[in-house]
Amino acid sequence: MFPDHRLKKFALSLIALCLAAPARSQTSADLSLLSQYAGRGVAFDPDPVLQLRVEHDTDQGWYGGVFASPVAIGGRRQGQLTTYGGRAQRLSSTLSWDAGISRSVYLRDASLNYHEWYVGLALDRASARLFYSPAYYGDERSVYLDLNGAYPLGERLSLALHGGLLHPLDEPRGAARLIDLRLALVADLGDYSLQAGWQVKGQAYLAGTTRARALTASISRRF
Repeated sequence: MFPDHRLKKFALSLIALCLAAPARSQTSADLSLLSQYAGRGVAFDPDPVLQLRVEHDTDQGWYGGVFASPVAIGGRRQGQLTTYGGRAQRLSSTLSWDAGISRSVYLRDASLNYHEWYVGLALDRASARLFYSPAYYGDERSVYLDLNGAYPLGERLSLALHGGLLHPLDEPRGAARLIDLRLALVADLGDYSLQAGWQVKGQAYLAGTTRARALTASISRRF
């Protein structure tokens, strides 16, 4: 496990690197308003939330980022801060690989803190990532398979598809795996992105959370 004071130092160092980045590197940010904060089929906040993500990429394929969002787990409202970093490289003109590590911290409940290693492959319109955590939400070992795809419906409109499979490794053999599926219409309007999604499957696996709502919407602004 990573001490949280090291995580804070990493986040500050990342921000400083972004501000001092040379012209060949790129820093971007997304500010998003969501009708509900949901992930992997679980609702982390039943109310609308405002989220911020800042990411820095280099020409060598290295990247790092910070994600911040409010959450409400077990009726207790607090902040979530996730830092991540890794490297992505092309294998061909259409295929690339990606690997890295992330650390999620909950500002009022350190027992939920966890980190994950991940590795994945990406095509132009599809990607697959496998995540491994030695103590998912401070509990047991787990792996999560994340599948995503996009199908263009027009010049600015596309259909986004997501499928996920969460498997706790310390559960008895034959224990149920948790599946989440999502469909969303995405409208790309320059610096803005609008989404309307349908959560077709999901199950609450974390105490103090519920299954994500069937219908969600969001608007994002890129900087």
